[in-house]
Amino acid sequence: MQMDKATIRDKILNIRSAMPESECLEKSAAILKKLDKLDAFLRAWKVGLYASTGNEVITYPLIGRAMMLDKGVAFPYIASASEQEMVFKYILSVTDLKPGPFKLLQPGANATVMEMPDVIIMPLVAFDADKNRIGHGGGYYDRYLKSHPASFKIALAYECQRVDTIEAKSHDIRPDLIITEEKIYE
Repeated sequence: MQMDKATIRDKILNIRSAMPESECLEKSAAILKKLDKLDAFLRAWKVGLYASTGNEVITYPLIGRAMMLDKGVAFPYIASASEQEMVFKYILSVTDLKPGPFKLLQPGANATVMEMPDVIIMPLVAFDADKNRIGHGGGYYDRYLKSHPASFKIALAYECQRVDTIEAKSHDIRPDLIITEEKIYE
């Protein structure tokens, strides 16, 4: 029997939150090493990232790497928890990130909007081998990606977040690649 998205989300979040910090650091480093070799990332001038939280794939080294490569770096910005729209806004330093809705770090309200990221690095909660994904349930990335189809989408995850099957809906947007510590799903 197919589990619903909420059940899968709860199950995988529990598995991920039980991972020791040392394991997260080791696996995140392996994932970012794979990302750093991808042409899509290396050629991109404008990169949309996310500030990892909890036991998500740790992105802070990636932020510094992208800036060192002189890429424009932007992060998701949501005006308020009741707001349905997400945009990416530029930052010049990690210190530009402040707590926003859902306790996620985001740029300030006055930061400049990145109109069309070349690459979007995105989190996920669970995925299957066909690159169907489950996020945190707000639909922010799906709505954003629908209006920015030219952006190359790369999701970062641990292999323990893979499930057999996720029933995708018509509004669900799949990443172009999912990178784990073990492989790249293309």
